[in-house]
Amino acid sequence: MKRILLLSLLLTASVFNAQVNINIGSTNVGTAPVSSFFSYSYVQQIYPKQELNVNAAGNITGLTFYLDPSATIADSSDWTVYLGHTTKTAFASGTDWIPASQLTQVFAGAVTKTNGKVEVTLATPFAYNNTDNLVIAAKENAPSIDINNFDEAFRVYPHIPYSTLYYKGDRMVVDPASPPGGIRANYKSAITISGLTPKPGPSCPFVNYPVNDAQSVSILPNITWLAVSGADSYKISLGTTPGGTDVINQQVVSGTNFTPSTALNRDTNYYFKVTAVSAGLESVGCTDITFKTIPPIPANDACSGAFVASAFPYEYTQNDAISATNNNGFITACADAMNDGTWFKFTGDGGQFKVGITMPAGSTYDPQMDIYSGACGSFTCVRAVDAGGGGAAETYTFTTTAGTDYFINVGAYEETVDMPENTFTIKITKL
Repeated sequence: MKRILLLSLLLTASVFNAQVNINIGSTNVGTAPVSSFFSYSYVQQIYPKQELNVNAAGNITGLTFYLDPSATIADSSDWTVYLGHTTKTAFASGTDWIPASQLTQVFAGAVTKTNGKVEVTLATPFAYNNTDNLVIAAKENAPSIDINNFDEAFRVYPHIPYSTLYYKGDRMVVDPASPPGGIRANYKSAITISGLTPKPGPSCPFVNYPVNDAQSVSILPNITWLAVSGADSYKISLGTTPGGTDVINQQVVSGTNFTPSTALNRDTNYYFKVTAVSAGLESVGCTDITFKTIPPIPANDACSGAFVASAFPYEYTQNDAISATNNNGFITACADAMNDGTWFKFTGDGGQFKVGITMPAGSTYDPQMDIYSGACGSFTCVRAVDAGGGGAAETYTFTTTAGTDYFINVGAYEETVDMPENTFTIKITKL
C-alpha cells in the first residue's frame, strides 16, 4: 500500500511539474491568443526556446490562456489552434506570417472560460523539438464580439519586440494559408504549456542592449534585458575574456538594467552575462554577450589638433568620430551653433575650394559642417552647412583668400545638446 501511495504521489508530482508557466500573473490585456473585440482574428506568437527553458524535447498536451476576471468570451469561443517550429524570434513586417505549411492544427472547436482561464487540450500531442522556437497560432471564427472593459480579454506580457503578429476584423474568417496584412505587437499571451518539463531554475534573460557583437559601445553603457517570468533578482558578470568576471563578479541587481559604477576601458572587448534568480535557483546555460567599447578620443578632437590638408583632393574617413568630446562647449562663431566635433584645416590660395562630407550607406547621423577663417579661439564664420537630414551629404564651395587659414568642424547639428558624432568622410577639392 505504501509503495502504491508513493508511486501515486510521484506520478502526480511529475504531471504537475510537466508544465511551463510564463508570466501567468500578468494583468495587461491584448490581442492574443485571439481578439475578443472583433468578429474574426488570426494571431501568431513566437515563444523562443530560451524563454521556454525546458529540459528536453517533449510532447505538448495542452495550452492554458488567462483572462481578465471580468471578461467574457461567449461570442469569441470558436477557435482553431495551430503549433509549429520556427527559427524566427520576431516578425519582420505585417505580412511576415509563418506559412500554414509549417504549422500543425492541434485543436478545433468551442472553448470556455473557467476560473479565469481557457484550457485547450490537444487531441494529439505536438512534438516540440527543443531546438527551434515554438509558434502558437490561433484563429477565432465566430461572427460576434464580446464587449469588455478593456476591449480585449486575454492577459499578455511585454517581450521581444514584434514577437506577435495579428489580424482582426469583422468581414471574414481568416484563411491561414493566405492571411491579410496584420499588425505586429511587442507582447505575447501569458500561458501555461502542458507536457513539457521546465529546467529547475528560471530562463536566461534576453539582453536588449548591447546586442551581441555590438561595436562602439559607451564606456558607461546602460545594459538592459527583458524581465524573466518568476525572477526575483538577477546576477551579472562582466569580464575581458569569455566567461570572465574580472570586472564584475556575480553582482546582484533587482531591476532589468545596469550601468557600471566605473567607466570601462576604451577600444576593449567585453563579455557580459546576466542570469535570473528565482527562489534561490539561478538560470543555467546562459551565454555571454560580447561587445566592444568606443575607440580612443580622436587626435583631431580639438581645434589645436586639426588635421592639415596640404595636397588636394584631400580625403579622410573619420571612423572614431563617436569618441569626439565637446571640449570647451558649443561652437558659436556662426549664428547656427553646433557641437564641437572633429577638426580639419587648410590654407587658401585665392582659388575656389569645395568641401563635402558624406556618411556610410544606411547611416542616420545628421552632422553639421561649419567653416571658419582665422585661428583657434578667434574664428570668423565663413558658412554653417546643414542642408540635409540624417544620412544626407553636405557640401559647400567658396573662394578663398591667399594665405588665410580655414578650419572645418564636423559635429552634431545640435546647438544646445551635446550629441555624439558618428562616422563620416570629408573631401576637400581644389577647383
